[in-house]
Amino acid sequence: MTHLLDSDICIEALRRRSEPLLRRLRLHSPDEIAVSVITEAELRFGALNSASPERNEAAADAFLRPFSSLPLAREYVPIYGRLRLALERAGNRIGALDMLIAAQAVALGLTVVTNNLREFRRVPGLRVENWLA
Repeated sequence: MTHLLDSDICIEALRRRSEPLLRRLRLHSPDEIAVSVITEAELRFGALNSASPERNEAAADAFLRPFSSLPLAREYVPIYGRLRLALERAGNRIGALDMLIAAQAVALGLTVVTNNLREFRRVPGLRVENWLA
């Protein structure tokens, strides 16, 4: 496992409008890609809140199926605390869910794949890539 997909990347992949993203996903083995349960929860909410919840839930499930699912674990707690403190002291807060995803990635040495570089680049020690570009 080398990459952790953020929700914005998953959503774009589900929309199938970004050929660069779809190409990058095809270049990587599913064993190299993981999705946090946090992202899975965000996708589930989006599907349920859509005009076609059943269809969108099925599409999300099919998209996520090949990838590893990363649960929240106690080992991420100290990393979360250190990273959040560093960001807050520097005046560079990011969203709570993004902070949890960043802590998971740092703990496991994964690169976060996101279009939200503005927030994730603030996190010290976190590697990020944008596969939409």
